[in-house]
Amino acid sequence: MKKARMMGAIAFGGDLHPDPNSAAVALRKAGFEVTMMPEEFRSRLAHPQDDFIEASKDGTDDEKTVDAIMDEINAIVDRYGGLCGECGPIPSDHIPFEDLFGRPK
Repeated sequence: MKKARMMGAIAFGGDLHPDPNSAAVALRKAGFEVTMMPEEFRSRLAHPQDDFIEASKDGTDDEKTVDAIMDEINAIVDRYGGLCGECGPIPSDHIPFEDLFGRPK
């Protein structure tokens, strides 16, 4: 097990009337670094109120830590219509939302 930057990818479904801004505030209060989805990706969304956040913090790359961070994120974002569907270590050169939308132009 080694130290790593852990990131959770959080989706907000527009049909659920999400509040990603409040979720971001709550995540920051819990010690996460938060990256909001850039406006340039809005045209690619299925629903106008869909949204995405990446939340990260330092941890270790063992399964127990990954699960604990994912559970912590979900306990926060569930109140705001969000769901962390994946979590794990990211490289130091991670580009936010690249896995979801491709490389920025």
